[in-house]
Amino acid sequence: TKAEGPERGMYIELAELVAAKLQAPIEYTWYYTTNQRRMMRNTVAKNECDAVFALPSDYRSRGLVRSKPFFSVGYAVVAPPGYSFATLEDLRQKRIAVLFNSTPHILLNTLEGFRTATFLNSAEAFAALAQGEVDAAMMWGPMAAYENRKLHGARWQVTPVAGHDLSGQVSVGVRADQPELVKAIDAALAELAPQIMELADKYGFPRGKPVQLSQGQQLGRSGTVIVAAGLVVRVNAPRDDKPAKKPAAKSAAKPAAKPDAAVAATAVAAPSASPAALPADHPGRVRFNDQCSHCHGQDGYSAVRERDLRRLKSRYDAKWEETALNTIRNGRVDAGMPTWKDILKEGEIKELLAFLVTIQR
Repeated sequence: TKAEGPERGMYIELAELVAAKLQAPIEYTWYYTTNQRRMMRNTVAKNECDAVFALPSDYRSRGLVRSKPFFSVGYAVVAPPGYSFATLEDLRQKRIAVLFNSTPHILLNTLEGFRTATFLNSAEAFAALAQGEVDAAMMWGPMAAYENRKLHGARWQVTPVAGHDLSGQVSVGVRADQPELVKAIDAALAELAPQIMELADKYGFPRGKPVQLSQGQQLGRSGTVIVAAGLVVRVNAPRDDKPAKKPAAKSAAKPAAKPDAAVAATAVAAPSASPAALPADHPGRVRFNDQCSHCHGQDGYSAVRERDLRRLKSRYDAKWEETALNTIRNGRVDAGMPTWKDILKEGEIKELLAFLVTIQR
């Protein structure tokens, strides 16, 4: 499959520049990166491609080696022009938009005093900014800056941030049995340093020194969400043992489902009413749709099976209430589910659970 058009993406254009330096033809294998390890297992590990642009420079996988880091990327605070902050503390008590299961989502929901609104995509977050529903948004910097320039006329101020696992560097991933290819890619990337900066400017990547949001509680590595380009590049490097093999085209399949971030009801007597029959102002229903529906859908219904809270009883059998209560109170930070025991009062949790009991299928 060819990548065409004047704006094919920074990593695609960089891969083409590297391939030209290596005097090698280039082919693409497209694969969703929702599940990073699955992507690597079905591309590089299977000899379906030679290089992956671009992996986090600290990404580790058996049989994989990485080039030297060639660029720094990270999250950014998107806000109206003139919005000023110097530490994470400056964002406390502000209304901050975050994207579901992102590092900011996990980070801000594990710290006290932060008010977040969770959205499923950047378009919703930008809309909330425009409507004044939030004061700022924390989004993946390259995506936010590009969309700000292309779709919003550079209306918003995009400030890169670092600390708390919010930034890092990217490298090219190569199989460990190709050390000479790694050396060649390293040499090419070094020569292409000026062009890399030009590409970053072309695609509006946030530039300048990031604001260090490193004061306060540190988030462990378990809270890190790895972000990488959804591009796997095959560089047809000559081999002595066998000719280069063209990979089978990957179809645009649905992304792999995210880990189960489900919450559910505890040992509360189940009302006989269905959610449709419950009054619109039922306290649990109101609370759920105000605070949970961004991730789990209106009234607990989600087209994403792992987020559909109507399936908890069938998923966890007799222990579903116990499992759900533990998940609500203590969260599953690694899966994007925040801890609620310090945010909601016990009575509020029980109202929420009483509603959730009614939607089990």
